[in-house]
Amino acid sequence: MRDALETPNSPISLSGPSKTGKTALVRKIVGEDNLIHIFGSQIESPSDLWDIILAWMDTPTSIAESKGSSESLTPTANTNGKIGIPGVAELTIGGAISSSTAANINSTSTRNNKGLSAVSREIANSEFVVFLDDFHYIPRDLQELVGQQIKTASESGIRFCVASVPHRSDDIVRSNHELRGRTINLDTKYWSEGDLYRIGQQGFEALNVDIDESVIKRFARESCTSPQIMQALCLQLCFDLDLRESKDERKNYKASDITIAHALERTSTRTDYSSLLKQMHAGPRTRGTERKEFEFTDKSRGDAYRACLLALMADPPAMEYNYADLLDRISTVCLSEKPSGSSVTESLKQIAGFAELMHPKQKIVEWDADAASGTFAIIDPYFLFFLRSSELVKILAASS
Repeated sequence: MRDALETPNSPISLSGPSKTGKTALVRKIVGEDNLIHIFGSQIESPSDLWDIILAWMDTPTSIAESKGSSESLTPTANTNGKIGIPGVAELTIGGAISSSTAANINSTSTRNNKGLSAVSREIANSEFVVFLDDFHYIPRDLQELVGQQIKTASESGIRFCVASVPHRSDDIVRSNHELRGRTINLDTKYWSEGDLYRIGQQGFEALNVDIDESVIKRFARESCTSPQIMQALCLQLCFDLDLRESKDERKNYKASDITIAHALERTSTRTDYSSLLKQMHAGPRTRGTERKEFEFTDKSRGDAYRACLLALMADPPAMEYNYADLLDRISTVCLSEKPSGSSVTESLKQIAGFAELMHPKQKIVEWDADAASGTFAIIDPYFLFFLRSSELVKILAASS
């Protein structure tokens, strides 16, 4: 990232999963004072990008300019005599002799201070970095225009870093073919369970306490690749164990299965996807035809929508599934008969549609039917965590 920032005229395309620290990385390297943080969801017109940057810098959108000019005053006399002109000594004139003096005239005009040119005057070739987060949230019909402006801005010395999720990492390239070969592409990955484990390990070490290794590993697996969730789980466990400050002497803490389950459920309340999950579980309204139901290994009954959700909840947690993987998972959660391939495909399509309809400015899940065999991606790890750790799916089975 440091090398990329020192490369002139080259916008950076930073790709990585949601909630995995892309912003923290950029902020740490660039510095809070030099980071102009913009979100793709804020861009609704091509000019919004520059207006937001100028607003961040508290730059006026118009500038008043004063101009001074002089005007000659020429007295003329055809007879002999004396004439006095204000500000000039008394003159003796005669015949057609004339004399001039100057009067000052001031005028004020206003010019616009907007757009790329205004931003360029302020921050070109400076330490400031424009961080355009979630580029994929910019409406598709604007992405090409914004991409063109980023290219022009980079050539004028404005430093840009554009962040997106992995399956949309080429949006900035698609938006303008001229950017191919000019961008510096940096790809971050999902956090591994080993890296997540280190969060708990180092945190409890700093508190001078011992927590069973199996508990930290469990939390690392349940964090669904998110360091934020791992931190939240460890914090909740500290609350449940009344561990609120570091210990002077080494101390061992035991976490029972009930304590672990409570920490998982309490942490799931940090985000609320209950309305969306209820809609996904219910599916679209039917018109007179009852959906076929199946029996599941959790002793519940339900239709293809419940089968898909149970498959997404199954171990091990994953952020992306191809169609074949999902069918295998559905087979493991069904006791005998399972939904047909066409009903599974339709259910996944509808589930993704509900997420887009209820959260239009936030990508939560995505069903890509254009892939070779279809791919279902969970964009927001908090959704998968909520799905797995809350009691809502169990409650919905009992109420259906």
